[in-house]
Amino acid sequence: MSAASNPSWSEDRPDSSLTPEEQTAEGRLELLDRVIGLEQQLQELQAANLLTPTEAVAVERNLASMRSSLTWRAGRVVTLPVRVVRYVKRRVLG
Repeated sequence: MSAASNPSWSEDRPDSSLTPEEQTAEGRLELLDRVIGLEQQLQELQAANLLTPTEAVAVERNLASMRSSLTWRAGRVVTLPVRVVRYVKRRVLG
């Protein structure tokens, strides 16, 4: 964060000025506040993506049943030529 893009509260008041120590302390408090906010955001994102073991087993079971269905297997057979061409294209062209 630059001082130009995020002015200090004391810059609005010409009668008050901060000492270098106070400016350093204010900067540290701003960084601490930012770190705490980022930690909270990280915890929220991690909690949103976690599945319970029961949910994970259910998802895996659903995926396995989908892949064993006739529709899935027929789709794989129909798209086989396209997948082969893509594979060869990646191998030949790099």
